[in-house]
Order: sequence, then structure tokens, then C-alpha cells
Amino acid sequence: MLILKCIQSKKILCTISNNIGALSSIRKISNAKEINVKGKYDIIIAGGGMVGCALACAMGKNPLLSQLKVLLLEGSPNKKFEFKPEYSNRVVALNGKTKSLMNSLKVWEHVENMRLQPVRYMQVWDACSDALISFSSSEIFDDDLAYIVENDVLLEAINKELKSKDVKNVEIVYGAKIGGYELAKDDSPRNIVKMSNGDNYICDLLANLK
Repeated sequence: MLILKCIQSKKILCTISNNIGALSSIRKISNAKEINVKGKYDIIIAGGGMVGCALACAMGKNPLLSQLKVLLLEGSPNKKFEFKPEYSNRVVALNGKTKSLMNSLKVWEHVENMRLQPVRYMQVWDACSDALISFSSSEIFDDDLAYIVENDVLLEAINKELKSKDVKNVEIVYGAKIGGYELAKDDSPRNIVKMSNGDNYICDLLANLK
């Protein structure tokens, strides 16, 4: 009699467990249906500035990463670049390693075709003494010490390659206003990027570079 009751109890517990599992599955399916999923990607890059665009371009040109589906979200509209004769005061200093990266992406040639300013000599002073240190490209390096490039020039050079036929796995959405994020959890293994217009994008890896 006691054995029979134990068996019955196990059956009841098993039934309850199965029902809970079924309800959990139904809840997950129900939640998934409530989300307006615009697209699913391996990687989403939030922010289409110099860093975000360079990352997307590198992922599109690297043979090991070119099979991944990448989405680049940029908040600004897609404006046509106008090269102006006057210099911009928004510039970035690039070292030799960055130049090598841009060369590997075929970006540097676009920069050279527009404009840049090489740094061949640098002197640094100490604020509290007469100590100083000098660097000269002719004495130390085979190349220039660094390069001063306008932000919009570098971004345009990267975008030329990002939008070229060599990059096929990157999708760009301009005017993308992000409302929030829902990061991956145990019961939801993917990240959700929630847009202000109600659209949602799902990804395995999210890079927030805004």
C-alpha cells in the first residue's frame, strides 16, 4: 500500500513537472510572439562613427568573419559627403598601427587622396622642470611618427570601403534611434536591441560603440 502511494506520488510530481515545463515553453513562445522582430543577426554594432564603421568594415573584409551577419545602427541620416577646401578643427591623431589597419582595409588610399598631415617631429616638455624628450621620424622610424586626419575625412574613407562590393555581410540602418537594450539571460540567450519606432533586432553579440 505504501509502495503504491509512493508510485502515485511520483506520477503526480512527474505530471506537475511536465506541466510546468510545458507552461514555461508556452510562456517563452508567447513572449517571442509579442516581440516585433525586425531581423536576427550574429553581431549588432550600435554607433556608426569612426570606430563602429571601422569595426564593421573589418568584419566584412576578414575571411574568418565575412560569413557573419552584421548590422550597423547609425543614429544620423545618410548624408552625402562634401569635401571642403577649409580644414575642420575636429581631427584625430593616428599612429603607425592604425595606418597599417587602414591599409589592410584599403581605407588609407582614400585618406591620402583627400588630405592628411604627417607628424615627423615631436617634442614633449615637463611642466615642473626643464626636462624634455624629442622624437624624430628620421632618427627612429622608417615612417612618420603619426598622422593628423580630419574626422569627417577618415569616416568618409572608411565608408567608401564599407559600402564597396567587397563587403557583403554588413547591413546599415541610418536614422536608427535606439530606445533600449535587453541583454541575454539564461532563459533568453540572445540580446535584443529595442528601437524607438517599435522595431526590435536580435543578436548573439552586441557592440555598443555610441
